[in-house]
Amino acid sequence: MYTHFNENFWTSRYLQGRTEWDTGSITIPIKQYLDQIPNKKVNILIPGAGNGHEVAYSHEIGFKNVHILDISPIPLKAFLNHFPEFPKNHVHQEDFFQHKG
Repeated sequence: MYTHFNENFWTSRYLQGRTEWDTGSITIPIKQYLDQIPNKKVNILIPGAGNGHEVAYSHEIGFKNVHILDISPIPLKAFLNHFPEFPKNHVHQEDFFQHKG
């Protein structure tokens, strides 16, 4: 298995606070894309979601079938602590390349 796709690798990054890729909020291009989708019933999977900024935003603007997926349980637990109303069955802790949809 590739080192960077290993749960332990990513979990250690979160535990060490080494999340340089995290912008702290939804990025403008993704926000603009989500804002122009009229059908809020479409299925959306955010793989490698990390802290779930895109997931939170999509859910807040009315998307009903948005799913968050990350290989590490650390960001998913933090996400659920911040958004306890988010559907638990839309949270997936697994390797994206093993995800069966």
